[in-house]
Amino acid sequence: MDPMIKIENLTKRYTFKILALKGISLDIERGDCVGFLGPNGAGKSTTIKILTGLIRPTSGTAYIDGNDVTKNKKVALRSVGCLVETPDFYPYLTPIDTLTYLGKIRGVDDLDGRIEEILKMVKLSEWADTRVGSFSKGMKQRLGFGQAMLHDPDLIILDEPSSGLDPKGMAEIRDLINDIRHKKTIFLSSHLLPEVQQIADRVALINKGEILAYDTVDALSKKFFTVKEVEIETLTPLTEEQIKMIGGYEECAKDVKSTVQDVKKTGERRYSIAFVGETEECRNELLKWLVSQGIPLTAFNPKGLALESIYMEMIK
Repeated sequence: MDPMIKIENLTKRYTFKILALKGISLDIERGDCVGFLGPNGAGKSTTIKILTGLIRPTSGTAYIDGNDVTKNKKVALRSVGCLVETPDFYPYLTPIDTLTYLGKIRGVDDLDGRIEEILKMVKLSEWADTRVGSFSKGMKQRLGFGQAMLHDPDLIILDEPSSGLDPKGMAEIRDLINDIRHKKTIFLSSHLLPEVQQIADRVALINKGEILAYDTVDALSKKFFTVKEVEIETLTPLTEEQIKMIGGYEECAKDVKSTVQDVKKTGERRYSIAFVGETEECRNELLKWLVSQGIPLTAFNPKGLALESIYMEMIK
């Protein structure tokens, strides 16, 4: 079966000097939630505009569900829902008016029932008969998400869906995305790394029109970093001697050497241990050693490397 999205050697040149995409390739499997990350001007919006048929590539091909977006746009976009940048609705229409208008264009069956379902999903039922012109940006964004879901598409494409929203609005959009994860294929562009880390199964990192990496956050962490971090909590505060002892830890498990590089106190009974060790066996050996040395552990939590750290390392 074809990937839901397949991009092959996609290039976009706006002028002789501006090359927005430099032959990128990417496969997005059905049911995945993929974060498309990069700074402003990296090529995210250009890629999405090509996928949604708003602009044509200079060269290369983009397929959705096996259909060439450029040559067969109507079929390719038949089961795609989009929220591209900030949605703009007629201010004198209500959400019911807006969704009715868009639903008739889409040919949605049982439109009244579907609109009721969508308004409940995006928590706008209470404002169903209120003119959109009086809505906050977060409410308009939720309505935009609702129109993308109106025809029950298989693929949802979201371009900076939380851009300009306050923390409450961002959380609302994140909750909506989480509600449909693994029920739909989601392609989400953003420059907000912590947000994507909470949502995405896989991440594609783009900079200056080139894909730097495409994998899970954990896999990227293992590929580019060997320093790991473990947070521990103890029954009683550790003595200076115990902290110094942990700082001198060195072990070898299955020919893989692990050493503690640093120990920091982060709370009254909480400590952060930075160590070099690439495998789960290394963490297991560290845990067993701490117990054997009489450290009164109440918690031992491996801490994942922040996506921001991975990205900043790669775009140096």
